[in-house]
Order: sequence, then structure tokens, then C-alpha cells
Amino acid sequence: MKHHLWRGAFAAAAGLCVCSTGAAADADSSEQVIVTAARIEQSESQVIGAVSVITRQDIEQRGAQSVQELLRGSTGIDITNNGGLGKLSNVFMRGADAEQVLVLVDGVRLGSITSGTTAFELVPVEQIERIEIVRGPRSSLYGSDAIGGVIQIFTRRAQGPSFSVGAGSNETYEGSASFGMSSPDAWLSVSASYLETEGFNSCSGAPFPPGGGCFTIEPDRDAFDSTSGSLRAGYRLSDRADFEATALYAKGTTEFDGFTNEADFIQRVLSLRTRVQPSEQWRLTLLAGQSRDKQDNFFDDPFLDDERVRTAVFETEKRTLSLQSDFTLSDTQVLTLGVDYVDDRVESTTEYNATARDNVGVFGQYQLALGAHQFQLSARHDDNEQFGGYGTGSFGWRWALSPNLSLMAAWGSAFGAPTFNDLYFPGFSNPDLDPESSRSCELGLEGRLGFVQWSVSAFENRVDDLIVFDVATSTPNNLNEARIRGIETQASASLGEWGLSLGYTALDPRNRSPGPMFDNILPRRARHSGHFEVSRAFGPVDARARLNAQSSRYDDVSNSIRVGGYATVDLVLEYALTPEWSVQGKIANALDRDYRTVRFFNQDDRGYFLNVRYRPQ
Repeated sequence: MKHHLWRGAFAAAAGLCVCSTGAAADADSSEQVIVTAARIEQSESQVIGAVSVITRQDIEQRGAQSVQELLRGSTGIDITNNGGLGKLSNVFMRGADAEQVLVLVDGVRLGSITSGTTAFELVPVEQIERIEIVRGPRSSLYGSDAIGGVIQIFTRRAQGPSFSVGAGSNETYEGSASFGMSSPDAWLSVSASYLETEGFNSCSGAPFPPGGGCFTIEPDRDAFDSTSGSLRAGYRLSDRADFEATALYAKGTTEFDGFTNEADFIQRVLSLRTRVQPSEQWRLTLLAGQSRDKQDNFFDDPFLDDERVRTAVFETEKRTLSLQSDFTLSDTQVLTLGVDYVDDRVESTTEYNATARDNVGVFGQYQLALGAHQFQLSARHDDNEQFGGYGTGSFGWRWALSPNLSLMAAWGSAFGAPTFNDLYFPGFSNPDLDPESSRSCELGLEGRLGFVQWSVSAFENRVDDLIVFDVATSTPNNLNEARIRGIETQASASLGEWGLSLGYTALDPRNRSPGPMFDNILPRRARHSGHFEVSRAFGPVDARARLNAQSSRYDDVSNSIRVGGYATVDLVLEYALTPEWSVQGKIANALDRDYRTVRFFNQDDRGYFLNVRYRPQ
């Protein structure tokens, strides 16, 4: 039965329940500008909700080679990976499934229409300027899929010429170069990168029961290579009008184990944004975008020299058009109205009963500052071609108890439409699935004590008709209800040359559907996770150590298969030869921990990487 979720934003306050969450940025204590939380620019102190930011400086200081590596250990986020660089990586946010996390690149939706997930493993980290992570439901602003939250990736904004080259374990080689220039009225940024690795054996599966994983034995090295580039160009027509175009492109090949064991991929995102300000109080933003996800799958016999055989092609495309109007009613009031159009299309050698659908969403948001109180009220109605109309709403409140202490509370509803694989994949689908719906509440504190910035928070999310794969029937089905509760806490400090950062998430994700699996833990969610990072500058030397840890998790709905927990340590040492030149060495998994995040799929042993970088000051 379809659940029509229209809950007006004015009823949101009545929906607040006794639970809690928080809003705090990660280690950087300076005020940053956030755009994802409310679809308009806000300083951190204005944001109502839990937001973290990963900057370009963070990416370089940590020596990260992938997006999943960047996100691992982040508060509220759980990562699973099927065997190293370029292998399937799923992101769970606050216990929400990977399909329930909306991913944007420069405002444009990214992700496969067939699987419903984003191939984070294929997004080139060298093309990223920053990442904003908004935890908690945002369907009232963005529509479907934002049950767990929103991750927005912003492409590079290069300043002058820069480049880097590096090499390391598993015959890994990496190189990147970027160039940027600007004038008062125009700007241009171009970046390119290449990454290749011979990898390691990604899967230790078996070809028959009681085997699993990749259902084969291929004790080979599973390589990965990626060539990528990004472009950002804009022009200011006047003080009240400008436009900007962005592009992100990546292509390459990834190898894995199974009946299909190799894929050529293409990831592409294009956007064109125009801003017009007819008056001081009114601004219009028009965004047109397209994202493309293509995977050409093959079987290449690892024991023979035969040519690889194509097994399937999946090409999906999202076309986006958005018009947003922001009205500054007064110094303390902002009204936002908008409409989004998304057109999803599939082309595949696999026969789907439907190959296209569109969605039109109309939304409104009202923000009010009243003394020490801030309010954010939003509502949205989506008309989905397959599932009809769905309404969502949210309410947020922030109370500045003092200049260094704030109390926050929020309520929100969200929904997620089933994917094309869920509905139509031959032999493993269910065309009778209903969309998922959720109701979430949050409450938390954040503040500053001397040089320490901290937050403590909690949340509860109830999801109806949660879509899970039933191994017994080999089809996806709707659970009656799932209940996810959690507590997040994080803190950061900067004391002279020392820097400290820590985060911890406790999660209780439960199946609340009547039956034999009632109260089971939802699969692939670690109940405890976190990170601790310490850094120290010694003149031209920057040294840092980062601990990422997760408890055990279940790999199935019945909670019969357990994957052990782990703790890994990464060590990074960077030496500035000159203000522009630096050399960086990294030891990943320095304790050589043997661990997995998904049953049968291996993670890398201790690894080494050396990088030389030139960047203008």
C-alpha cells in the first residue's frame, strides 16, 4: 500500500519526539560557508542540523587516494568496501541504507538509476575541492533519496599551476596537475589526474555453498586505473548577474572477482548555473545539469589468454533542471521557493520493463532569526511518474544559550523511490514495491570551551516500507518498519602547533517488523564507529596519525553472519622543502591489521605511498 507522506511543515513541531541530534562541523574551528543544508549560503553558526566539511587541505594533509578513504571514520558515516581502490563502496549515513543517501556534484544529482547507489570508488579525489556532509533527512528540500542525509561534492577551484606525482605499494602510481586563473569578472580552473594500481586479491569467496561473496576462486591481483579531469569556468555579466559551468569526467577499468570480473566505466557530471539578482531583496538561480554513469562489464578468464567476453552494459543518465527564488524579506527573514525537475533514463543490454521516469518537485522554505532563536521551516511536494504524489516537511530550531553554547532540535520526514533494479531486474526484482518513507527527530548541544569545539547529539529515525533483499526469495521486499537510534559526539582542538580531532557514533538500527527477524540488527551497519586524529607541526614538518575504528556488524538480515570489527592507524609525514614544494610519506594500516567490512572481501595490508607536490602560495 502506498504511503502518502504529506506532512505540512507547520505540523512539524507537533511531530518532535523525545530524542536528540547535533550539528557541528569537523576539526576546522573557523566559520565556513555551508550551502547544502538550506540550499543557500550560510555560515556555520546559522546552520540548523548536523554538518561536516572536508576541505581540499584535509584531502592533501591526509594523503587520501579515494572518497571512501576520506569519508571513513567521519561522524555518522559507515563505509563498506569490496576489496580496495576502485571496488564497490557503499556509504551508510546514520544507519540509513546506501540508497537512502543523496549525492550531489555541484548541485547535480549523481548515482546509478539501476542500483540506486553512488559509485564513490570511481569519483576521483584529485578533482574535489570540498565535501559537505549534511546528516539527517533533507527530502523537504531535495526530494527522494535524502532519508539519511546529503553529501555534496564540489569540483576543484585551482589557484595558479600545481601538480603532484607519487608511487607506492601494490604498484600504485598517481599524478595530477591543475591550473587556475581569474580576474574580477571571469575565472577558469582546469584539473587532470591519473591513478593506477595493480591492487590485491579482492575476494576470498568460494564457488559453491557454503561459499559466498564472489562465488568463485580467483587468487589474482585485481587492478584499477582511472583518468579524470574537471573544469570550472564562469563570467560575471554585472554586479547582479553571472553564470558558471562545471564538468567532472572520469573513465577507466576496474577488476574484481566473479562471473563478471572486469568493468570499463565512465562517470560524467555537467552543470550550468545562472544567477540573476533583480533587486537587493530577490535572487533567482537556474541550474541545468546532467550526470551519466556507464559500466561495460566483461568476463576475462584469469587463467587463459582469451579475449574478454562482454556480459552486460548498464548506462544511466539523470537530467536535472532547477529554478530557485530567494527573497530576503528583512534582516531576519528569508523565504525560498523553487521547483526541481529530474528525468531518469536507462539503456542496458539487460531488459527492464521500464527505462525512464521523471519527477517534479515544488518546495518552499522559511527562515527566521528572532533574538537568540533561529527557525527553519520547509515543505515539499513531489510528483513521481511511477508512484504519484508525496509530501515531506521539516522543522528546525536553534537557540543560542550563550555566545559559546547552542541547543538545537529538528524534525523531518523523507521518502525514497525504489530503484530500477528493485523493480525490474529480471529474476531478482519486485514490481509491487512501495516507496520508503521516514520520520526523524533530533536534539543536541554544541559549543566551544576555550580552544575546544565540541558537540553531543542523538537522533531517532523510523523508516516504513524499508526495502531489503530477501535471500530466501532472491527478491527485494518492504519491511513494515525499521527503527534507527543513535548518538553522535565529536570534538576538535587547536593548541599552538598541536591539533586534535575525535568523533564517535553509537548506533542501534533495528528491524521492527513483526516476524522471526523482529528486533534484529539491520545488516552491514556497525553499532560503534569513530576516529581519533592528532597532528603536530614542527617548523616545516607536519606529522599526523589517524585511528579509524568500527565494531563488528552482521552481513545478513537474519543476523547469522558476523563480520568482525577493526581498528586501523594511518601515519602521514609531510616536509615543506620550500613554501611551494613539499614531499609527503604515508603508511596506511600501519599496524597491518587483517580486516574486512564485507564478508569474503579483503582489505589492504600495510601500505606505503610517497608523494611530491607543488602548489602556489
